[in-house]
Formats: sequence, structure tokens, C-alpha cells
Amino acid sequence: MNIDVYKKGAYLVFRIQEDVGLSTELSDLRKRIEQELSAGARDVAIAFTQSSYLYTKSIAVLIACSEMIKDAGGHLAIVEANKDILDILSVIDFDKMIRIYSAEEELVSSPATT
Repeated sequence: MNIDVYKKGAYLVFRIQEDVGLSTELSDLRKRIEQELSAGARDVAIAFTQSSYLYTKSIAVLIACSEMIKDAGGHLAIVEANKDILDILSVIDFDKMIRIYSAEEELVSSPATT
């Protein structure tokens, strides 16, 4: 899986460069987040492509990542999510457990620790 990782404000952004769908395996994302948490990262933002869609497997990975990040004392955010992803996160109430930002620039203006 092609993932760009870079710092934006207080967050380490994981920008997935390919569409997430039914057959997508997000274990690479989970491993990379684990590695960054081990190296001291705390606040993580994930950005999907505009054509991505979350299914049960990908939602399970996001929940696991959220718990890992929370256990490390950090916060998980989703940035620039499309309507389908926002709808899914809302239906499962995951949008109440994580932060959702419409634009990457909001990561800079919103401290992760509040």
C-alpha cells in the first residue's frame, strides 16, 4: 500500500495514495502507525482518496488504530473524508470517538491535545 507520511501541525499525517475498497488490506497502515507510535508520535491523521469506501475490515483496522493511539496518549483524526466515509463513521458513531477535519489546514490550527 502506498502511504505518504508527513508532519502537519501537531499531527503525523498518513495519506493513503490508492483507493480503499472491499479488497483493500489496511494492515500496512496499522503497522506503520505502530512503528511511528513506538518512535514517539502521538497524534495521527489519516487521509483517504476521494474515491475510497470503508468496509468492515477497514473499519476494524481504524478502530484498532484508534485504540493504539489512545493508549499511547494521542488522538486520531480523519482528514478530507468523502461523504461516504463520513456517513459510515456517523452510522457506527466512530465520528464521536475521533476528530474529523474537512481540510488538512485545520490540523495546523487545531491543537491535537485539547
